[in-house]
Amino acid sequence: MRDYKEYKEIKSGDKDIDARVVKSLKDLSREPQASIQASCGDIHQAKAVYRLLSNPKFKPSQVRQVSVSESVKRMELSDCATVLVIQDSSAINYPNLIATEGLGTLGKSKKPRGIVLHSALSVGINDEIYGLLGQEAIVREAENYGTRHTRAKKPIESKESYKWIKMMEATQKSIPAGVLGVHVSDREGDIYEYFERAENIGSKYLCRRTHNRKISSKHDEINYYIESLPEAGVMTVHIPRDSHTKRKARKTTLSVKFGKTDILRPANLKMADESSHKKLTVYVISAVETDVHSDVKEPISWQLITNLPISNFEDAVQKIDWYTKRWRIEDFHYTLKSGCSIEKRQASSEKKLEKLIALYSVIAVDIMRMTWVARVNPNISCETLFSPDEWRILYCVANKTKIHPENAPTVRQAIRFIAILGGFSNRNSDGEPGLKSIWLGLSKFHSILFAKQFC
Repeated sequence: MRDYKEYKEIKSGDKDIDARVVKSLKDLSREPQASIQASCGDIHQAKAVYRLLSNPKFKPSQVRQVSVSESVKRMELSDCATVLVIQDSSAINYPNLIATEGLGTLGKSKKPRGIVLHSALSVGINDEIYGLLGQEAIVREAENYGTRHTRAKKPIESKESYKWIKMMEATQKSIPAGVLGVHVSDREGDIYEYFERAENIGSKYLCRRTHNRKISSKHDEINYYIESLPEAGVMTVHIPRDSHTKRKARKTTLSVKFGKTDILRPANLKMADESSHKKLTVYVISAVETDVHSDVKEPISWQLITNLPISNFEDAVQKIDWYTKRWRIEDFHYTLKSGCSIEKRQASSEKKLEKLIALYSVIAVDIMRMTWVARVNPNISCETLFSPDEWRILYCVANKTKIHPENAPTVRQAIRFIAILGGFSNRNSDGEPGLKSIWLGLSKFHSILFAKQFC
């Protein structure tokens, strides 16, 4: 199992703190859903974690810097030509932490209730998970509540939506030389200034469109322009199961259109300087579900906007496929919240909670990487993840036998053993195990390994 030794390089200025970060990651990863004391195994180790959170020398940015470095190394080792940098925000709710200092507002409530976590996950076009390239914890101040009607008059730098631009600029610097980085976002990223900044710094983006922007053509608006486009073809996509919305996994057919146009600068957006653009050339893609079943509540209707050239149907299909990888950032938030119980953590201040979020984010990415490596590289040896002693114990426990094979199983077989410990039925019709069975299985396996130390 992972030893987290690379996190000794957080460079806090205190070797004891650096070593404690490594020990804390190992302890917390043992049972990420459990309380800190249960994960650590005894109260003394749990107190050491809380002392780490209270130490001002330890900062979340130190953990994130190492995470970025590790992600870049994985990209370089994979020899990938394209990496998708997927941005998204998620509200981390702490409604019951009334005495916790520094929490901000969420949604329509004026009460301090949590943190907005904005993350950028690097993913390969084959679904390989490289890791986090950036993360920011945002605290919305109570005095800013109810000022939505004045936002349009503010410069982008003073808005929360500036997070999209900042993250794009920061993560773009981490993309290895020779690798195409594509910044992927949902509808919240449909911001003219975001597209403009990408144009100025040479970044590529793929965003789900929401605004009916003015364009420089006879159609006047982008909605009318897309409606006028002919169908270029149809494609089949797999829609994964979503336990939150109770969406069932399904395959469906999408009708695809694509085109090229110029979007005009919004009337309320002044020309700031020579870097401002009166218009931007973009490519648009429409992907609409055609064979909608009666039990489907929200049929697929993706309207994408990008500065990547789309010259034919195959280009459009490729970009739609890339957009489907955006679900990986939702998987990350799901794993962080459910697999690592981040919203059940308690601390006396937002700063301490942010440190916990940084630590558990490392663990959440590890769970995701383990889940997806079995799908991306199923036939490699499981010794890339487990030591010989570990996989032998895993094999015997999962298969209820005292005899293990001479050769190491494949990584796909080993991950299925982990999933079996987590309740996966392993029937032929079950497909590949999901995140939940992996983190439950890992917790059980960690407990077995931990107990074996004392046998």
